[in-house]
Amino acid sequence: MEIGRARQLLTADQIFDLVREDLHGVEEAIGVESAASFEPATPISKCLEQNGGERLRAALLLLCARFAGGGSSRMAIQMGVVVEMLYAAALVHDDVIDVENARSGWPSASVQWANGNCVLRGDWLYLRAFRVALQESVLDRVIGVAQMMVMGELIQLNRIGLIGITEADCMQLADHKTACLFAACGKLGAMTAGADAQEGERLGEFAWNLGMAFQLIDDMLDFVSCESTPDKPAGGDLKEGRVTLPIVYALEQASVSERDLVASVLRDRSYDAVPLANVLALVDGYGGMQRTRVRARQFTDRARQIVAEFPDRLCRRALFTLTDLVTERDC
Repeated sequence: MEIGRARQLLTADQIFDLVREDLHGVEEAIGVESAASFEPATPISKCLEQNGGERLRAALLLLCARFAGGGSSRMAIQMGVVVEMLYAAALVHDDVIDVENARSGWPSASVQWANGNCVLRGDWLYLRAFRVALQESVLDRVIGVAQMMVMGELIQLNRIGLIGITEADCMQLADHKTACLFAACGKLGAMTAGADAQEGERLGEFAWNLGMAFQLIDDMLDFVSCESTPDKPAGGDLKEGRVTLPIVYALEQASVSERDLVASVLRDRSYDAVPLANVLALVDGYGGMQRTRVRARQFTDRARQIVAEFPDRLCRRALFTLTDLVTERDC
């Protein structure tokens, strides 16, 4: 089978090795963009460093550029800077809205700085991303993505504390908060390689499906404690008033009294009256975790089908591997 053959997968290190040099270029360009030309904004460089991780979004963009036949290019690196700055800006604003204490093992932006400073620094990041996009003649595209991301935050904020969330609601939120930026990585990467519009749309669709899966797995992993992020306790989403897909699936079969348990956590914003273990038993008992992973795999299966339509080459195997890394991760 073609997909099976294409899934002679690479390791994570092999994937990132394909774009390692360009990722270094992204890091250097981010340093330039966040340099102390404006002294109060200097701490933003630390924020970008802390939230960078493996620079998944920039790496995805660069891989899509190579997949579409492009090599190392200044424009691809600049587009990597743009997507990472959009992502960092959203995280800084998230920390204020969600009152996060830690993120990826680091103190959150709202802990390091006052909320007012966080909002302005997030705004600064958005504006720097727009400036780079303007220089590269893609400002309209980038603003469209930023608008979608902000709409996602507004949608999520307006649903805080609501128990009647549906699967469709969760998909809409995953699209706006995460998948739209992934899709932009695919399209912008193809554009920097000079790919035609059809190939760009296909890579955008691939990346969108990958982003949907990424968010659904995130929702599932929120119920799992992870040694690498001890400052992020399990069950944080529900405690903060957010009903995600594992809960939605469980509530479809739950009794009235079981729904009341979830409602209690949403109302109290704590697990004092209803222990987290009881909620986890409810979610597991009704297959909420399993169904969420299955749903995520449906998105990655679609992503693999799209990639399989292209000729076999190393970058194709890298994109296949990326789908597995997203769906099968446990932290």
